[in-house]
Amino acid sequence: MAFLKKHSFKFAVLALCLAMGIYLFITNYSQSSGGSKMPVQMAAPSFALKDINGNEVSLDSTNGKARLVYFYWASCPDVCPPTTFMISEAEDQLREAGLLGTKAELISITFDPAHDTPDVIRDFATRNFAQLDEGGWDFLRGDDEEASIKLARDFGVSVKKDEANNSFIHMNVITLVDKKGQIRKWINGSDESLTPESLVSDLKQLAKE
Repeated sequence: MAFLKKHSFKFAVLALCLAMGIYLFITNYSQSSGGSKMPVQMAAPSFALKDINGNEVSLDSTNGKARLVYFYWASCPDVCPPTTFMISEAEDQLREAGLLGTKAELISITFDPAHDTPDVIRDFATRNFAQLDEGGWDFLRGDDEEASIKLARDFGVSVKKDEANNSFIHMNVITLVDKKGQIRKWINGSDESLTPESLVSDLKQLAKE
């Protein structure tokens, strides 16, 4: 019993990694065998959060646009910075195509609002080349960590707090939401074959529907 208690977090990490692998395998298989049209997976969970300027942004307020939703935390030591940078490259392409803010929207949501203040988020976004003052990319935060983690999980992104180290383990997942508020695709943000061009292509497809 003492052994299980001592190593319980390690077991939780292993279980989450296993679940992550199975989840992404099933998702990628269903996408690759589902034809060119992305199938509807589920209704996206409703949310209403504040951006770093204090403006409310919700699922409903962004309806009518194809949306990319990414859950992260600004102190992430590994996957969040490079994934955010890759999204910034997609941002550039969407802006050049005249789609960003009109036909497509990028949404990044922190699940660590206690530490990710507006200033911290702005620094994180700027370091990873997000063009905050150009519009079309919302960096959002809630008031409560537990509610933020629940929202991520409701979107299909597993997140677990490591209380001992005051950090998080989480799936690096990019979610695509269509104009009607339906989740159409989950993407492994750590997939080496993933490119900004493929993200833009998927968003363009959803924007045309």
